[in-house]
Amino acid sequence: MRWYVLQVMTGEEETVKKRIVRDIYGVNALVPKQAIMERHQGVWKEVTRVLFPSYVFVQMTMDEKSYYTLKDLPYVLSFLGSKGPEPVPDNQMSTVMWLCSDDEVIGISTIEVGQDIKVISGPLKGMYGQIIKLNKRKRRARVRITLFQVEKEIDLGIEFIQASE
Repeated sequence: MRWYVLQVMTGEEETVKKRIVRDIYGVNALVPKQAIMERHQGVWKEVTRVLFPSYVFVQMTMDEKSYYTLKDLPYVLSFLGSKGPEPVPDNQMSTVMWLCSDDEVIGISTIEVGQDIKVISGPLKGMYGQIIKLNKRKRRARVRITLFQVEKEIDLGIEFIQASE
C-alpha cells in the first residue's frame, strides 16, 4: 500500500476523509492539521487549521476499481500526478507522518527566549543550547551553542529543536 494525494474542494477535506474511512474498505485517509494561536478581537485563541488545504492523503493499493471509487466521491477533483496518480515518495511521507501526532494535529511550539533546548535533527543533533532570540512568524530561533569550546550563535528552524528536560 502506498500513499497518494487527492485534490479536493477547499474546506471539504474532513468531509472527504470521513467518507473514505466510513465507506471504503482498505483505504486509510489523513488530513494533517496544525494548532496555531490566532487573535480575534484582541483575544488570543488556539485554533486548528488544515496544513495542506485542498489535499487529502490516502493510503491504498492503486487499482482501477479503487481509483474510480475515490475519484467519483463528492468534492474530489483529482489525484495528484502529471500522468495519472503518482505515489508520494516514502521519504516525504515519513516527514508528514513524523510531523503529525496520533490525532493528525501538529502542536504549538512552546519554546521561549532564555529556554534551554536540545537540537533534535540536522547536523547538530544531540547538542544543547539556549534560545537568545525567537521569530515565531518565520519559525526561526537564534540559539547559543558551544562548539569546540567556543560559544556560537546559530539560527535554527524551530522544528529542529525542543525544550530540554
